Parts: sequence; C-alpha cells; structure tokens
Amino acid sequence: MSPLLREAALLAYQRVTKQYRQTLVDRFRSCSSFPGAVLFYHRVADTVPNSWSISSRNFIQHLDWLGERFDFVSLDETRDAQISGSRSRATVHITFDDGYSENWLVALPELIRRGVPTTYFVSTHYIESGEPFLHDVAAGAPLRPNTRVEIQSMVEAGITIGAHSHTHVDFGRDLSDETLRREISDVRKKLQDWTGQPIHYFAFPYGLPSNVSQRAIDRVFESGFLAFVSAAGGFNFPGGDHRHLQRIHADPGMAALTNWLTFDPRKTMRGSPIQYSSEKLDSLLDTNASC
Repeated sequence: MSPLLREAALLAYQRVTKQYRQTLVDRFRSCSSFPGAVLFYHRVADTVPNSWSISSRNFIQHLDWLGERFDFVSLDETRDAQISGSRSRATVHITFDDGYSENWLVALPELIRRGVPTTYFVSTHYIESGEPFLHDVAAGAPLRPNTRVEIQSMVEAGITIGAHSHTHVDFGRDLSDETLRREISDVRKKLQDWTGQPIHYFAFPYGLPSNVSQRAIDRVFESGFLAFVSAAGGFNFPGGDHRHLQRIHADPGMAALTNWLTFDPRKTMRGSPIQYSSEKLDSLLDTNASC
C-alpha cells in the first residue's frame, strides 16, 4: 500500500471509530486509568530519507500535536504509574534508538528547548568506533553515529541515556553467555562510566517478540536494569507490567500518530505480545535497586 493510501485508510478508520475512542477516554478519565504512551524515533533529518527517518518539519509537527493533547513525562514517571495503578492524564514519553548524529542538530535541541523529557538509547560500539550501523551500510547509505562528546552534551542538557546493546545484536538468536554479558551487562557499566549516572532502562534492538529471549530478559535484570522497552506497539496501562514498557513507532506523516494516540482500539485492547517468566525478578530488582 502506498503511503498516501495508507494515510487515507488510517484517517477513515479513525473517523469510523471516533465515538468508541471517546467512550474509552471518558472511561479512562473516570477511573484515572489513562494508558501511558511511549513513542520511539530513530533519526530526524532532512537528507537521506529512509523508513527509519522523519523530516525535521514533520518531527516538529509531531511535538506540536502531542503538546496540545498529552503531558510529556519521563520514563520513570511512566513506570511509576504502572506501579501505582493510577494515571489521571494522558501522557507520552519520547525515546530514540540507535544514536544518529543528525539528532543532535534539530531533534534534541528542540526537545531541550521545550523541556520535553527524553530517553536516548544508544549502541555503544558505534559511538566508540564511529562506524555506521550495519543496516545503513546494507541500505547503501552509511550514516554517522553520535560521538561520546555528543552523548555527554546530551547528559548535561538533561537527556536520559539508555542502553541499546553494544553491536545492535538480535537477541532472538541463540547467543552465548559471553555475548549476553558483552551486549547487556558491560554496556550498562560502560554507559554509567560515560555519563556518571545510573542507567535504568534497556531497549531491545528491533524490539519485536521474535527479537527477545527469556535468557536476554533475565540478563537485563541480573545486570541491574529496572525495566526494558520494546517495539511491541501497545500502550502501558496503570497497574500493568512495570518491567516491560511497550513503545509505539512514530511513523512519518501525521495519520499514524493521530490514529495510534487517539487510543486506537486495536492497541488499547491488546496485551503484551512479549511473554516472559517473572520468576526471580522481584529479588533481582530488590538486590539491584540502588545500583
């Protein structure tokens, strides 16, 4: 389906379900049970367009629309509402994955200017080496990753840094214990050394159910992270899982954003597609809470 046809279809679907969406909003308001939205972007840039980039103009349109309808909150606040079981306002948190240098030109300065809490998940190998991401090389358009100096500038400006593995590995594969240590545990230690701050959140590369394993999830919590985030595409309902925060991809254009975040029934009625065992996690979190 072409982008124009998809936009038209989403707008039509949004109109057809408008009344039901309003019923949901009324219910959320009366019960203080608004679901928390977490959006993720990769790259905001006006050159080398691809499926994981949006233009600076479109990004600002997103922020304007969101700012009129949602409270911008931190990932900590999103998680706190999961634990408390109450969220009286519609909230959204902004995240980025990978670590593209262009984000430091427009997107992050705009977020900082507006005071929007932001979590920036980085893959440390590319920050250290300056090498382009392999998926960009495969697409024939190698792009520059952020530098450590840029990461430090983000921290000084109030951006929260999160872990996104070392080499952007697919954790759905059968990985050795040594690889899991290098890609998860060592990354948390390294980022804490870089930033001088605790690193509480881990974002699984690719982030779909097939890209996550129980062994990797266990390693995340054994390493001291408080929660992981995915690309599962759903909302986070207060009282629900506070260890796994689902995220919605911020597609280019406006139709997808306005459809998803006016509480698309398909997203509000779904549970988490990533299932995992919570055995041992309570004791692990208690042990590592002060890390």
